[in-house]
Amino acid sequence: MYQRGAAIANKNKNNFICTECGFESAVWKGQCPICSSWNSFQSKDDILEKESVLQLDDLVYVEEERLTFELPDLNDIFGGGVVKGSVTLLSGEPGIGKSTLALQMANQISNRYQEVLYISSEESANQVASRAKRLNLNEKNLKFLSCSDLNKILKTVKNYNFSMIVIDSIQMLYDSEEASSLGSPSQMKQCASKINLFSKQTNTPFLLIGHINKEGSIAGPKFIEHLVDSVLFFQGDRSSTTRTLRSLKNRFGSTNELIIFEMKEEGLIKPKNISELILKNSDLSGTSFCITMEGSRPLLVQVESLVNQSFKTNSTRLSHGINFNHFMLIVAILEKHLNMKLYDKDIYINITGGITTEDRGIDLAIAVSLISSYYDIIIPKSTLFIGECSLSGEVRAVYNIEKRLLEASKIGIKKVFAPDIKTKVKDLDLNEIKKLKDLTDWIKEWKTQYSKEKIG
Repeated sequence: MYQRGAAIANKNKNNFICTECGFESAVWKGQCPICSSWNSFQSKDDILEKESVLQLDDLVYVEEERLTFELPDLNDIFGGGVVKGSVTLLSGEPGIGKSTLALQMANQISNRYQEVLYISSEESANQVASRAKRLNLNEKNLKFLSCSDLNKILKTVKNYNFSMIVIDSIQMLYDSEEASSLGSPSQMKQCASKINLFSKQTNTPFLLIGHINKEGSIAGPKFIEHLVDSVLFFQGDRSSTTRTLRSLKNRFGSTNELIIFEMKEEGLIKPKNISELILKNSDLSGTSFCITMEGSRPLLVQVESLVNQSFKTNSTRLSHGINFNHFMLIVAILEKHLNMKLYDKDIYINITGGITTEDRGIDLAIAVSLISSYYDIIIPKSTLFIGECSLSGEVRAVYNIEKRLLEASKIGIKKVFAPDIKTKVKDLDLNEIKKLKDLTDWIKEWKTQYSKEKIG
């Protein structure tokens, strides 16, 4: 024991400390002479100083410095603007418009601050310049670099003071010090780590574009999503011009914020009134409406469904815009509590406009949409359904109901069905519904109304 202590002492003079009581010694000791603890001595080089452990009360909060976009909604999705020294990952399907969105974001920052560097390892300078012309951007403060070698990129940008750097894409970067092949998980981890470190050291925000895999998840190791400060997901239906940008992670603000864009020739623009677009041409059976909460925003969504007699051994069930298991849950609830025979029906359900939602407040609207298609009746388009369906057939209240009702009133909705309504809103006919069975009388009324309209 003595020999071991002497050997270590010769190597590290007076550098041992008891981790139990803090007693310091020039030599390593098996037992602390002060607190009698065994094997508690460690080299000072192996542990942090006491001063490294900070008292939370003593810390002074310094607000993050942010760069703001011209479009206020983009600021909201970052929690008030992009934070200097942060790294954001923008992902989505190929061809959905990620590069267009990134270029427009770069343009908005360069218009307000210093130059922005756009690095592309997938497209040529001519292709990016052509897009910038088509989008009618101010190219004066936009710089372009075509390179895939990360070390060269970081050495180059050290000599500049860019307000933001866009990299398109993280999957196409490589680190020459890493032996693995381009696009491999270890290459991506190495590149993401170096970018994150560089961003923090230089206080420069980075926007990284990332692809998704066949399963719809962000391609590459999960490590990248953990490493970056924000993750944005850009999605939409290719047959539609509607695109949604959703915040999945944000270390500097709330998550699940959502922006809806329209893809036009001049780029992505925010529709003036998305509700008017959704309410248009909605006098059809199988259609219902709900206001969901996407982050802090109320959003009108249209649910459409098709229920048909199946002539196959196994009937088809398909959902788009909501989780499939969630959809099947509502089908089962309707079969049990409203005696609807759906087992031999092909059922399709869709949230229009390429919107995806996980808000359980849409349950009642999904149920009504299926009822409408099953009985082939029309639900008046100025009617809204908000509520969560339980397995017992109960309709439960959802959060932020006041905000949803105010939004309904603002867009011209006349009638709302929801549970536990305590707020009165001007010009809004509020109908409380506690169980799905409460809809039975309304179904009869809608059937009669539809028959009268059909007969003329």
